[in-house]
Amino acid sequence: MAGEDAAPEMPTPPKSQIVLMVVMMGWKYLDVDVGPGTPGLLYLRLFYGAGMVLTVCCFGALYLKISAMPVDPKTKVKVTIEEPMKPKRTEEITLPEHDMREWKKMLTQSAASMVLIPLMHYKWEYTIPLVIQGVSGPLMLLSHSLSQVHLFGQPAEGALARPWKPPPTPFDGLKKAFEEPEAAAAPAEQAAGDAGGDAKKGSSKKKK
Repeated sequence: MAGEDAAPEMPTPPKSQIVLMVVMMGWKYLDVDVGPGTPGLLYLRLFYGAGMVLTVCCFGALYLKISAMPVDPKTKVKVTIEEPMKPKRTEEITLPEHDMREWKKMLTQSAASMVLIPLMHYKWEYTIPLVIQGVSGPLMLLSHSLSQVHLFGQPAEGALARPWKPPPTPFDGLKKAFEEPEAAAAPAEQAAGDAGGDAKKGSSKKKK
């Protein structure tokens, strides 16, 4: 209906996710034999290893770039910190400190994948995770704002302005769809409550 609000638009998936979907479709189409002892399994392991080596090299280059940043106490970034079971808080930090925090966050995520996926492959002989991580590991790192600024020399302005937000996910649109009706209903409920309170006050005055 024309009077109803338009449904919130789903966020456009990042290019890295699109590339990953194309790779997975191609992998399924090619139907590569990666059974035990096959050349396909050897090539897949080499592909995964090359992707992880590239990821580690990028992390090393980023660390050197961030460590070499000059510290300007006058130039700071306001960031919001969210911790489990604690209220949100904001603080101002320098640019090198901000970038190093982002680097550590990405390193923690990548390190967890680098440990779990080879373990899954060794114990249960899963091969699909090798394909996914071999592509998504370097791709997600290189497409991150940290790499765009420090490795590709893009200016930290516009979409790359600090503080950097996490990349959008397909669930962001669903979250927004649930949050917007609740936010719109809150003023109406408050107004109804105020009207009810005024009505009660008026009736009590009449009784007096």
